[in-house]
Amino acid sequence: MSGMHLVHFVVLVAWGLVVVVEAALELGARTDPQRRRVARLHYWIDLLVEIPLLLAVLATGTMLMVGAWPPSPLLGLKIGLALIAIGINGYCAIHVILRHRRSDDVRALAHHGRRVLLSGLGAPAALAAAYLGVTYFLR
Repeated sequence: MSGMHLVHFVVLVAWGLVVVVEAALELGARTDPQRRRVARLHYWIDLLVEIPLLLAVLATGTMLMVGAWPPSPLLGLKIGLALIAIGINGYCAIHVILRHRRSDDVRALAHHGRRVLLSGLGAPAALAAAYLGVTYFLR
């Protein structure tokens, strides 16, 4: 395993753990005051931790892809699935920011909160990309 593979793996695991924590926070918020607290906390987690990790995943993944160019069909599929997961996470981050800015408006809080939860649809792509990445590396 090269140093870049290790760095990529570490930032991927860290990003995944952050997403799991955020999902638990989001799913645990039942009342409007709890949703406001989660909106504020999720915003700061995104700003200080998740977005930098996401950028690190993109940077390290790009460096690894350049070294493996042209990608095999399996690696191409993994990259495509990873980009879907990253794109959906970016969509989520946008709604986290918008929700935080309007957290005093109950309707906006609910609207953006639903969009944040909807971004969970990126999990299958992320898990499939992770599986393909591990199997690709181990073969």
